[in-house]
Amino acid sequence: MTAPAALLDPSASVGGCASAPVLRERGQREVFCGLTGIVWLHRKMQDAFFLVVGSRTCAHLIQSAAGVMIFAEPRFATAIMEEKDLAGLTDTNDELDRVVDRLLARRPDIKLLFLVGSCPSEVIKLDLSRAAGRLSEKHSPNVRVLNYSGSGIETTFTQGEDACLAALVPQMAAAPANAELSLLIVGALPDVVEDQFRRLFAAMGIQRVEALPARRISDLPSVGP
Repeated sequence: MTAPAALLDPSASVGGCASAPVLRERGQREVFCGLTGIVWLHRKMQDAFFLVVGSRTCAHLIQSAAGVMIFAEPRFATAIMEEKDLAGLTDTNDELDRVVDRLLARRPDIKLLFLVGSCPSEVIKLDLSRAAGRLSEKHSPNVRVLNYSGSGIETTFTQGEDACLAALVPQMAAAPANAELSLLIVGALPDVVEDQFRRLFAAMGIQRVEALPARRISDLPSVGP
């Protein structure tokens, strides 16, 4: 049996925490980027579509994160950036407009479209915010187009969901000053869990309960002053 180092060498404990090795946090925070949030966000928001502007790696990541084979048409996809896009040999905005036009023509059930930034689109400085504004104006009032970043450069794991919800906040109507107080549940909960929350809050006497994100964009809650 070996004695602790501090007993063998009294000077070993002098440094304290300052000399302790740095322990790196490992696990999901470092493994997944913010794109993985699309898996549970698209299940919650029933009339939303998530279009990732990225690479084939992004597409494989989301498919793996979903953990299932997709037989029906999903409500997420990847607009794959080829080498010529990354090299600046094509007008990426024109290509993106064509992809969005084809998507919305094929899927008239989409009422909210998210353009989701990724590492490749961040690297070439593709301005998805400006693209979202341009496309939203073009397809209004049938479809709203918003954007947020799920890039691994800027986000990790659930931070992608945070960015998505932050993009929704400016779309929320302002509640009148005399509106009755309400409780807002923030986070993409499964519908059954949200319904359970509503029943529990109702039993506590809290009748007005809203959720962000809403199941449909038309049900987006209002916020008070």
